[in-house]
Amino acid sequence: MPQRVEGSIEIEAPVERVYGYWENLENLPSFMSNVEEVRSTGADTTRWRVKGPFGRTLEWEAKTTQKEPNRAIAWNSVGGQVETSGQVRFVEVTPNRTRVEVQMNYWDPPGGRAGEVVSRAISDPKLQLEQDLRNLKDIIEGRVSPEEARRRPAAATLQSGTAAGLVLLLGAALVLFLLLRGGGEREERRFRIILEL
Repeated sequence: MPQRVEGSIEIEAPVERVYGYWENLENLPSFMSNVEEVRSTGADTTRWRVKGPFGRTLEWEAKTTQKEPNRAIAWNSVGGQVETSGQVRFVEVTPNRTRVEVQMNYWDPPGGRAGEVVSRAISDPKLQLEQDLRNLKDIIEGRVSPEEARRRPAAATLQSGTAAGLVLLLGAALVLFLLLRGGGEREERRFRIILEL
């Protein structure tokens, strides 16, 4: 089932500067925490290597399908482990302010439907895109260096910690519910013993 992720951000910089930074696709790992490497393989082709679920590394080839200076960049994957496409639009809000609008599409995640469910439970692609766009903004506006942005924990890592805490909380609530469900004296005694330990 295809997934679509969209996000946007406004950056205090001229559109030429923002477009120029993104146009060099080898810059993407500096602000996209799951992208390990983007390497040029031809005039309009690149090889991507990204972090996947459960510590896997995923790779694919992509072809640039649209390149309008200071306006838009689009791509489609052409081979590899992930089928993806997307477009980035650059809108001049003022001479020194640019809105970046991103739309990405994914099909057939590794592991099929089960892989998609697990992937969404571990990380939220929308949350990840929002963090990546904030990293881009902070780099271009000079708040952080690309190296500092790379050291930030990925949104997926933050969400995993939140998800683990939620699972523990739900598990504890379930155990408490099962203990209290019987309502008999024996269950109450067992409950007291557990709480006293």
